Amino acid sequence: MPPPQEQGLAPAPAFLSIIQHNCLGIWNVFLCLFESFKEATTYPSIVLLQDPPVNKAHLPSFNGFKSFFPPVRLPRVAAYVHMSFLSSYKVLPRFKEVDDVLALDISSNEPLFGTAFHSFRVINADSTNTADHKVHSVSPEVLFPDLGFPLLVLGDLNIHNPLSDRLRYFSHREISSSTPYFEKTAESGFALLNPAGEHTRFRLVGNARPSVIDLPFANPPLLPLVKSCEASLPSTGSDHIPITITLAAPSLNQEPPRPRWADTD
Repeated sequence: MPPPQEQGLAPAPAFLSIIQHNCLGIWNVFLCLFESFKEATTYPSIVLLQDPPVNKAHLPSFNGFKSFFPPVRLPRVAAYVHMSFLSSYKVLPRFKEVDDVLALDISSNEPLFGTAFHSFRVINADSTNTADHKVHSVSPEVLFPDLGFPLLVLGDLNIHNPLSDRLRYFSHREISSSTPYFEKTAESGFALLNPAGEHTRFRLVGNARPSVIDLPFANPPLLPLVKSCEASLPSTGSDHIPITITLAAPSLNQEPPRPRWADTD
């Protein structure tokens, strides 16, 4: 007989939609984001926020979602999980005793999307520069652990590097502080999901250039499950763009049509 927490789980869905967004600590941004879901055919399964709005140590609620966030006065990250998703998966939040990292361990009685895995992990981070601007508040080792099961890492990582934005000029400080992160992803086989050079932040005031700092990564076991990664939601009033990541069974992740040059005279 299965343990009590494993009873009553509904069949796992064929698709899983995950959204990441920086709310700038503004309640209207939060509301605009969640209200935009009503225009879609289905609600996202998981919404991962950086800099969520906080009032007296409380985060806003939204009908149909359960929230998770670090047990600190001003959490820098939060996760909102749809109740229908909780009926199919068990979700266990993990905290790092800090306010800018949140991990969700997600598991199911059934294999994940037809693979041999029954669980996967999502790490949501809001990594900021330290006072000396030499290092970030979340280390590469915390962000990119070597796991033998699927792992999605995302958030406002605040790192600038030519590998994510090829047309931008970078200072020596930006390259030196971001290089350890991209070296760690290369060592562990992580793949950057959003298209390189596709800006994710546009300053609302001032003359600062657009940048690519909202970065999702997939480790090797998760990468075959990534169906898409795109910025297709409407603006929320934040200077960051909402990013939607869709996971599905590998058989459903068909490559786009392309010319059959081998069969051409």
